Amino acid sequence: MPTQTFFNLPEEKRERITEAAMSEFSAYPFAQASIARIIEQAGIPRGSFYQYFKNLKDLYKYIFNLAVEKKLQYFEDRIPNLHGEGFDFFQILHRLFMVGIEFAQEHPELLALGDRFIKDNNQKLREEVLAEQNPKSLDFYGEMLRKGYELGQLDPTTDFTAALLMMQALNKALLDAYLTLSQNSQGSILEDSRYLDLIDKFLYLFAHGLEKRVVSNE
Repeated sequence: MPTQTFFNLPEEKRERITEAAMSEFSAYPFAQASIARIIEQAGIPRGSFYQYFKNLKDLYKYIFNLAVEKKLQYFEDRIPNLHGEGFDFFQILHRLFMVGIEFAQEHPELLALGDRFIKDNNQKLREEVLAEQNPKSLDFYGEMLRKGYELGQLDPTTDFTAALLMMQALNKALLDAYLTLSQNSQGSILEDSRYLDLIDKFLYLFAHGLEKRVVSNE
């Protein structure tokens, strides 16, 4: 994480540095990222960089922390019944995926950052970043699950941990689908019937599973 010196900087300067770093990490895998390009774009001396961050990895992990926090706050702002009255687990989950795409379209630089991260072959760094950031998304999904169970909207015999991991995997699967479809989409992916249909089908499988249902003749 950055030093206190960084947080003491004027907001405009902090934003200039983080925007330069976001641009760099979105364009290059970590092994090819350059402090020189970041400081040139941010307009700061090289010596100042090391007053703010231990090294390039320190900055990289900070940028990911900002990205995750920004996305979670986006969810909070755009899903008013996420915590309050009127909570419906599957309606909220559906809305969550739609809002996630809205976020991606409004913040293409963060989408590019995540895509670059997924494709990066630096396994050790990936594990470090995920170890820091995964608990945030798991807490977010976990709170939804707990509320669903408490309100009797979910089968109490199902395993909480398994459901939690499935929600996280479902989110990644839809992100991958978004990246694939958006490359060939002529307009907004939110207007693409293929993607909207995929969300419905994924959620149906999540809610009902793959087991064949026996129809009673009685």
